[in-house]
Amino acid sequence: MYMHEIDAGTIPVIDTPTLQSSAMLLSIHISMYTGRKSDKKTREQVISASGAGSKAAASVYKSLFAGDADLDAINTFQAKARRDIAAMTLPWSDAGVRLVSTKNFFEVSALLSSLRHEFSALVSKFVNGYSIKVSNAAFALGDLFDRNEYPDPVDIAHKFSFSYSFEPVPAANDFRVDLHNEAIDMLKTHYTNTTEQRLQTAMQDVWERVIDEATRLRDKMIVPEEGKRPRIFASTFSGFQDLIGSLEALNITNDPKLEDVRVQLKNALDPVDLDSIRESPEVRGAVKEQMQRVLDKFAY
Repeated sequence: MYMHEIDAGTIPVIDTPTLQSSAMLLSIHISMYTGRKSDKKTREQVISASGAGSKAAASVYKSLFAGDADLDAINTFQAKARRDIAAMTLPWSDAGVRLVSTKNFFEVSALLSSLRHEFSALVSKFVNGYSIKVSNAAFALGDLFDRNEYPDPVDIAHKFSFSYSFEPVPAANDFRVDLHNEAIDMLKTHYTNTTEQRLQTAMQDVWERVIDEATRLRDKMIVPEEGKRPRIFASTFSGFQDLIGSLEALNITNDPKLEDVRVQLKNALDPVDLDSIRESPEVRGAVKEQMQRVLDKFAY
């Protein structure tokens, strides 16, 4: 794996008060009804037919709404929503809390509002046709159908939720506990160290995004077979442009090296577009060279 030429331990770490003013925490919860159910009867048949000696040898699940386009759309959307949110924020804790720069708070807030609205519309479409969908499932599943496995129509909407909240990043001095001064000092030290480690991890995540995208784009700048256009997808190019556009906001520590890379990438891609990359070997060569220059700033 590539690593930034300055190891994680030396990434500039701002003190806690600066972090309070430059970022906030985002908690997001997306609950889904998957329509998957463990099928014990079929599992027992499979285990028996295979001659397995343990009931734990196999697990069988059935899809209560197999092939339902509305439920599939919700599942596809929530996965995309998580990716979109992750692209504009940084990892913070194992609980899924994200770090949001104050520089792009309004953009993130607008994105979340739009995603929640679209999620609600998709859920409403599924819920409104729920009774008919259950009837259709009876024909689709045949002997696998069991009406008792389907939630009541009045409860199904509550199986879905999309909620989020913003909170300030706590400061070490926020501890308000009835402990001896020594214990409070220990907690403050622990919290400060944890905050610094999380910030380092968050910034390393940004560097890895840059490395991954620069590597992907560089490798796409190949010379195709004679008479063929290079296979460069619009999503590859636009995705990298989106990353460059977000780097200024994601640079919460104001790392000058990250800003230097952002400017270099921006200057490399601003003069070109997807058509010129596809059509011109010279443009591809120039882009490839620029991406390699960025990657040369990193070491294995």
